[in-house]
Amino acid sequence: MNSSEVSSSSESPEEAAIEDALKDELERCRQPLRDFSPLPDDRRGLARSDRPSEPFSIARERLPVIASVQLVMRLLVGAHRLGRAEKLAWEYPFAYRGRACSIAHEKFGLRLYLEPSSDPDRRPDGEEIIKKLSAAARMLDKGLLKLVAAEETAAGHLVVWNQAGRLRAMYQYFRRLATEAYAGNGFLAKDHDEQAHGTQLLQYLRAIPEMTEGFYATVAMTIAYFSLLEHLLVFGLLATDFDPARESLTDFIGLRLLDKFTRIFAVAEEREANRYCQRLHEAAETWRNPYGHGGFDKQHGTLAFFMPGVGSFPLLLSDIRKHPSFSVVPEREQSFDQICALFDDLDTWLRTGPVAPAIAWAEAGLHIAFTEAFLRQFRHAVAEGPEAFDDYRVTTSYKDDQATSMDW
Repeated sequence: MNSSEVSSSSESPEEAAIEDALKDELERCRQPLRDFSPLPDDRRGLARSDRPSEPFSIARERLPVIASVQLVMRLLVGAHRLGRAEKLAWEYPFAYRGRACSIAHEKFGLRLYLEPSSDPDRRPDGEEIIKKLSAAARMLDKGLLKLVAAEETAAGHLVVWNQAGRLRAMYQYFRRLATEAYAGNGFLAKDHDEQAHGTQLLQYLRAIPEMTEGFYATVAMTIAYFSLLEHLLVFGLLATDFDPARESLTDFIGLRLLDKFTRIFAVAEEREANRYCQRLHEAAETWRNPYGHGGFDKQHGTLAFFMPGVGSFPLLLSDIRKHPSFSVVPEREQSFDQICALFDDLDTWLRTGPVAPAIAWAEAGLHIAFTEAFLRQFRHAVAEGPEAFDDYRVTTSYKDDQATSMDW
């Protein structure tokens, strides 16, 4: 909001103080931009112009948040935005020390354009312009935008960037490593004939390389799948009555996996949901939690107590037989095959059960927004039936691809 647009006639003292603070903050952020000025609204840009210009590619680390650039140009410089063009999302023309310039968001990143200088001895201003824009953007990030971010977080109006594809690829990668290892095609198996060095334990591990490496990859696969599942459960909120005005999204994200699961599914009433909750609990306690926490678990299966003159006893006593620490490496039948069956069954259930539309959305690579408008539109499409939802998802995916490729 432009502070000059706020009427002071009906302001409370608190509102006036906020407005004054906003003005002071904006003036502070404008300090690096003293040599910048807006151009007339009818001024065309340089990115797609026939007029000569000097282009400068802007490295991503210089202006990492592209949305901040728009805010700098609109709020601090007062530049007007030009419409999109082929492979171009937006462009803002402005002047720097009287020299016509523009900054454009193109398919392969940000680019600065400078009109050629009439002074042949004048060096290009590109680097100093980028440096000052970067300084103004950092000041906005640390001041005004930090306050706005806190307010939006408190209100729950947040966008969740979709990472389901990356997380599933990670899980599938480790699953493939485990499959190859158990088949004798792993990295350790290739070194099997080399002379073993080190401790007796290492010599033993070299004697059964397929089980050793399969176990390593199974643990990594399990941790990766649980990470994917936690991500998908955030998407699963779309299929519930979750209201960001009443519940905290960030609090939900901070919950343990099974607490997320029980928030979304009626575990106490639905037999299938309860069964998956129990299976996930067992898998987490056996494979994920110990190796995600330094080899320690809630059962204390890696701890023992000592009796003088007798020896050490595992805290689990005879139940140690059920713990993965009982043998150096577990047999394949007790680890890999069972855990893969659980993950495959759970994937099928998620894709066909009560949160199926949310999972389909995640697997389409689409982001979600916990705003009133998005939730209303998404849930309305689900209520209209499978065909209506598929049309909505496909249309959104097409628009998303179009925006990503800037194919207008």
